[in-house]
Amino acid sequence: MAKNKLKGQKSRNVFHIASHKTFKAKNKAKPVTTNLKKINIMNHEKVNRMNRAFVNIQKELANFSKSLSLKSVQKELVSRN
Repeated sequence: MAKNKLKGQKSRNVFHIASHKTFKAKNKAKPVTTNLKKINIMNHEKVNRMNRAFVNIQKELANFSKSLSLKSVQKELVSRN
């Protein structure tokens, strides 16, 4: 009797099921390095532009502080005379 039950049901090989892999279609390779190079170039340009802007602001502040100090010196000279 037990022999009939085994013939009706096929036992699956456990190792076969565990080792069975589903293969997915491989995606097309994406051009990562060229995009990274473009991003690096854009970032480098932005950094250079910001550096130039800050240098100009720093020069303007230096000139402004010089003019303020000259005005205060002139006021002191005028008040002494």
